[in-house]
Amino acid sequence: MSHELEFKKGFIMVEEKRNHPRQAQSEQVYVDIIKASNEEIDTRIRYEGRMKDISHNGIRLHGKHPLEKNATLDFMVEFEADHAKYNLSGCVKWVTETTENEFVAGLELNDNKNTDINKWHQKFS
Repeated sequence: MSHELEFKKGFIMVEEKRNHPRQAQSEQVYVDIIKASNEEIDTRIRYEGRMKDISHNGIRLHGKHPLEKNATLDFMVEFEADHAKYNLSGCVKWVTETTENEFVAGLELNDNKNTDINKWHQKFS
């Protein structure tokens, strides 16, 4: 999920490098960090926010708490609407702060068979 800027006739274009198509949906979720490679990430906080741009191997989270770029996480995602829970692992690929002092982060999911990645793939493929 890398983003490269390309300048073309006065416009900034973002080159898409995802391997799987995104589903443009927005759902309220809760994310509990179980384990983080970066000690700066507080595993006691339940991250509340909106999940956007969901795909087979990635998610974009928008919420009030920052995540650290390049951190590897084991986490549980719970969807508010149906209370479905997914234990996942992944890497924070990018983080941006909004003008409203909120944060948007892109996570690339790992294909760890000890997680619910297969269940995730069934739901978002």
